[in-house]
Amino acid sequence: MDCTHVKCYSAPGVNEGGATDVVGSEAGPAGPIDPTVVENPLPPNLPESVPMQEAPPPGAPLGYERLSVMDGKTVTHKKCALNDCKGPLHNYKNERFCEEHLPLRLAGTAAAPGAAHPVRGPSLQVQLQALGDTPGDQVVHTFKAKTIYCLQTIQWACGVPIGWGKCYKSESAPQVIGFLNKVWEDHPDKCPGFIVYDKACELLRHIVTQNINDSQIASTKFIVDAWHYIGHRATDILCRTRCNPAPSNGSQPDLVITQVDENAEQLNSWISGYESQLRQMTDVNYDFYIHVLMMIYGEMVEKRVVLKNRELTDEFWDEVNGTTLDLNLQ
Repeated sequence: MDCTHVKCYSAPGVNEGGATDVVGSEAGPAGPIDPTVVENPLPPNLPESVPMQEAPPPGAPLGYERLSVMDGKTVTHKKCALNDCKGPLHNYKNERFCEEHLPLRLAGTAAAPGAAHPVRGPSLQVQLQALGDTPGDQVVHTFKAKTIYCLQTIQWACGVPIGWGKCYKSESAPQVIGFLNKVWEDHPDKCPGFIVYDKACELLRHIVTQNINDSQIASTKFIVDAWHYIGHRATDILCRTRCNPAPSNGSQPDLVITQVDENAEQLNSWISGYESQLRQMTDVNYDFYIHVLMMIYGEMVEKRVVLKNRELTDEFWDEVNGTTLDLNLQ
């Protein structure tokens, strides 16, 4: 029940604030707006305001909403030394290249498009040879293996993991939305109604400008958690009006609770306990180990939910499906 509740269509007492204000908090994003600063407007294909939700007729199914939390964790493993290569190392003991780029180990250098200068010592002047089509002054040393950027996870707000993936160069919006689409590729009807993500506004802006027809737009509302929301730019209209964790104008009655259950944050610290082992693993062992850890953690959370009597009851589903009986009429 910590991640799922009956769909709300109104929030009593929550309708007198603004779309950018947070329920239970006096602080908005990044303090007052400087009148000399130009606001970052909404993308042209988004409406100016979010319409209020209409409740179904009495006795009709109410439905339910589910909340999930997404995060990137710096628990990594080694990969090929080339920036744009995702390949596993040919030898994880003392190698720095994948099998495809193994010939580069004799040179100790690799092409890095866009690099302005070679890497040099403070007093040593080196005339580098061209590497393929790359001039010598645009060659960067690759003396050691690189790592993936982060482990990307998504879990229900109760703490049960849903899926995981890896970002290789950065936690960029294209990689994150690709990760989400992959997680629900075979179960699009199971997407959560809300996803909490500290970069939700950046992700939403990417989606609406690059692919307004993405399935995530129709099924999911991306929100920033209250702690990160306060630190976001007050001039970002999209963040303030679309990613507010609990708007006080009543436009999102499902979001009247600003704090996500702390169980959703415990996975980070739990996985960190295995970080030293994971960093030394091959890509295959890393993937297998992470998957097993997710399964074990999920079982632990499920047992905790049962012990705390936080399961979804028959009464919950009766209310969701509109089958609750009025005993006074019998």
